[in-house]
Amino acid sequence: MSTAKSIEFSFPDLIKELERGGLWNVLKLFGPGALIACVTVGTGETLFSPRLGAIFGYSMLWVVTASVILKGVQVYAGARYLVLTGEHPVKAWARFPGPRSWFPVLLALIIIPSLPPWIAAIADALANLCIWITGMGGGSEWGRMVWSSGFLIGALIFTRIQTYGIIEKGSTVILSLKIGLVLVAVVVVQPDWFASVWHAVVPSMSTYDPALVARYPEFGQRPITLEIAVLAGAIGSGIHDYIGYLGMMREKKWGALGLKEESVGPQHLSLRSEQILLGRRWLRAPLFDATFSFLSVFLITACFMILGAVLLHPQKLVPTDQDLYSAQAQFLTVIHPSLMLIYKLGIFVALFGVIYGIFEVWGHTVYELLHAIFPKIQATNLPTVRTIVTSYACLGGLFVIWTGMKTIAIVSIVAPLTGIVGCGIWCLAMIWADRKFLPDAYRMNNFLFALTIAAGIVMTCFGIYTVFVR
Repeated sequence: MSTAKSIEFSFPDLIKELERGGLWNVLKLFGPGALIACVTVGTGETLFSPRLGAIFGYSMLWVVTASVILKGVQVYAGARYLVLTGEHPVKAWARFPGPRSWFPVLLALIIIPSLPPWIAAIADALANLCIWITGMGGGSEWGRMVWSSGFLIGALIFTRIQTYGIIEKGSTVILSLKIGLVLVAVVVVQPDWFASVWHAVVPSMSTYDPALVARYPEFGQRPITLEIAVLAGAIGSGIHDYIGYLGMMREKKWGALGLKEESVGPQHLSLRSEQILLGRRWLRAPLFDATFSFLSVFLITACFMILGAVLLHPQKLVPTDQDLYSAQAQFLTVIHPSLMLIYKLGIFVALFGVIYGIFEVWGHTVYELLHAIFPKIQATNLPTVRTIVTSYACLGGLFVIWTGMKTIAIVSIVAPLTGIVGCGIWCLAMIWADRKFLPDAYRMNNFLFALTIAAGIVMTCFGIYTVFVR
């Protein structure tokens, strides 16, 4: 790599939040992470987490811990490369040996077909909730489809008038409400805290209770590894969201992202000691953002699983495609019947938050993929890409909904692929980019390097096993 001064770039000065430090200034950095936490804390955290708690009690809490750690490592590994170089990792992966841009094309083939099923699953879950809340449409086999279709059409219209700044602020408010409501619920039901902590850090495998299988015969044909994979894939979402999450970091202009795109890239990194130090100090911004994001996901997901373990597991009462949310009303009504409204509000806010921000994320995801495959596509094309992606996802989602597929069935298909396999190959590809393009002074330290390799191997192997073997 050439280090000629004529092509070196200099990092911008640190923003005041990083210069001053302190909790309040650090919290001001929480931006893209708030949006990604908001749009990913949906069906996985509010449905599949309590579902696993209802089936296995506390014993699967380690799945939440492991998923959050592995995906947090994955996202930060990509974010640090982006902030240091100003280049999205997908663009680096376009330079893999072999046919031009074959790896971004592979990612596109995984991601783009998955978008309609994901939005259909979310819309169906929200429709099921609204039928339960209002009583409207429950008596008709078409009622749920009509509700779902209405949400998708509304999202298609509403996203046309949003901007990133509005979405970021709205997502922060929604995420705060989610965390506050679920923490209150966990405190008042007084779970077994020792069992919660123990099973959150000590992995174990469980089996289906015969009484549960007798009540829900489908579990007799459903591998336990699939239940684990669906939750792990849905927690914090997957590669279809994370590529867009990194793309949205451009709005924050952290590190090399504050420079013109044509002047940055790993080949222009300076090896001057003061620039190396400044670049590494900039890495605190994506580290804080990703950490807060995944801590939020962990809190909400673990709390919902604990509530499922405390209230649903003893009754052998499991959320199913026919009834996703009414059993979970006990999460607050066990304290007082009047709290039913708070529960309904909390779930509605969680799912609405996903609909609210998901198309902004996906627009960035598809743009970054297309920019890596077709470099002539530039940032000025982003609004057009977002409009096309929104229309495609909504119309495709409508098709999935009107086939009659429901949330659990849909997520069981797409979550292991995009939420586990995709995340695993991201980590392995990130290791290659880090060692191939970054000078020694900017590379991951040994600890992060080992964690990223471990995350890549674990998620790729388990995801492939679940998708193709089970």
